[in-house]
Amino acid sequence: MKLNQRQIDVFNSVMVNKSITAAAAKLGSSQPTVSREIREIEGRLGFDLFLRFGKRLTPTQQAILLHEVVLRSFVGLDEISRAALAIRVHNAANFRIASIPAYAESIIPRVIQRFVGARQPVHFSIHSHEEPSLRHEMTTQVFDLCMAENLFERESAESESIFVGDMVCVLPQGHPLVARAELTPSDFSGQPFVYFSQNDPYRHRLDTVFHDANVSRDYAAETTTAASVCAMVAAGVGLSVINPLTAAGHAGGPVAFRRLSVPVPYRLALWHPPRSTRLVQVRRFISILHEVALEMASDLERHLSP
Repeated sequence: MKLNQRQIDVFNSVMVNKSITAAAAKLGSSQPTVSREIREIEGRLGFDLFLRFGKRLTPTQQAILLHEVVLRSFVGLDEISRAALAIRVHNAANFRIASIPAYAESIIPRVIQRFVGARQPVHFSIHSHEEPSLRHEMTTQVFDLCMAENLFERESAESESIFVGDMVCVLPQGHPLVARAELTPSDFSGQPFVYFSQNDPYRHRLDTVFHDANVSRDYAAETTTAASVCAMVAAGVGLSVINPLTAAGHAGGPVAFRRLSVPVPYRLALWHPPRSTRLVQVRRFISILHEVALEMASDLERHLSP
């Protein structure tokens, strides 16, 4: 039942490219060869991976579950490649930051603008990953600063957190609830809701808030980034609650923000190597980060009332 690397690559390519023909082109193979290899994989596994309707393939539920495991192995290989690349391009001028997408899309650009405005001779390199990947990135010691939502134990790094405000409700402009200055959990009862992914730490905190209030929300969609949540809310998919940094970056746009009556404090977590050739720049960056976080909180404050 054990699959070899070639078979894993073939399966992944078909899942990603969604057709035998496209997968064959990506692998530098032929359509008949890939089709034969898929059948061999199915025979070895003992279950069908795809439903076949003419030339069209539809993954079975078993294939989807298996691909989730395969993707995790490919993420591990990607992390090794990124670490190798970072080591190869390492030089004194590069300031390397590993961050979750929410910060790469909101506060980091503002901090860099101010940092560069001070004429610091630094070239920034931003690597955006979901939080589980960041844990591995810190072990490589090739990043000067890591920014995520949660502090976690890391003996070889110094850490701190910055309180940047409470999470806020996000609604489409024109929604009846926009008329309120503050929303309670009960206001979300029966409303379509855009959730963060299952492994998001703040999803669990919000779920606790609504559970304690005995409020059921209607599941509308699930996504991994706060910017994506805002896009879905703007499109009328549903309502949600997001971090204040992303909210500040979208204030004045097609969505409205309101306070949640139950405070859910949001903190930005930082790590950096205790001994680094860029420690002066790291401390300067963190200092500006504090300043910009306060300014973004002030900007958002003006958009939290009707």
